[in-house]
Amino acid sequence: MTREVLRRHAAPVVPAVLLVLTVGLTALVRRDGPLSGEVSLTLWMNRNTPLPVDRVGDVLDPLVTDLSAPLVFLAVVAFVWWRWGWHATTILGITGALTSLTRAGDLIQRPRPTASGTWTSYTFGSGGYPSGHVVFTVLVMGTVALLARRHSTPTVARRLRVVAVVLVAVTCWTRISDLKHWPLDVVGGLLVASLALYAVAWLERSVDPLTASYPRIRKFLGLPTRP
Repeated sequence: MTREVLRRHAAPVVPAVLLVLTVGLTALVRRDGPLSGEVSLTLWMNRNTPLPVDRVGDVLDPLVTDLSAPLVFLAVVAFVWWRWGWHATTILGITGALTSLTRAGDLIQRPRPTASGTWTSYTFGSGGYPSGHVVFTVLVMGTVALLARRHSTPTVARRLRVVAVVLVAVTCWTRISDLKHWPLDVVGGLLVASLALYAVAWLERSVDPLTASYPRIRKFLGLPTRP
């Protein structure tokens, strides 16, 4: 009971905090040049990344490009539809629409780091904030892990959460160590994606009560029809 009360009180607070942090960080990184510590941290990660992390990053990186990400997403959608039905597929489809947030890079004129850690001139279409790879990975894997709680066994749901956390962690690290993004580009991606994922989680919880009076919609989504 106490946990449920705390969860209910935290519900409006968490997205509000995420929103404030997102707006604040976005305003902060609009300055011309990296923030204090970004250069040294980026170069340190570039020179000290464990080989296994590099290898996993080499596999993940090409899967989330502008051309391949839609194909990867469609494959995940097909699997979710096959295993969990239309309700889960609909929620994942909304997540897919939210991944368009990855195109927000040009809103902040932040160039990507160079091999020497220097700040270069910005070129339209190559914005680095927020990290699109991070936004995509957090949203898609987070939604799959979220849906597993309702549609799968506790063991499978727990394993999917572990997989999601590992993929997000490797993606965040390698986007910096491969000199694709500055650290705050990755932090911005985490904040933006977490805010969007919170909206997806709210929607997933709300579908059942919102469709209570619409048996046809519930049947289409694979939800039990109420008497």
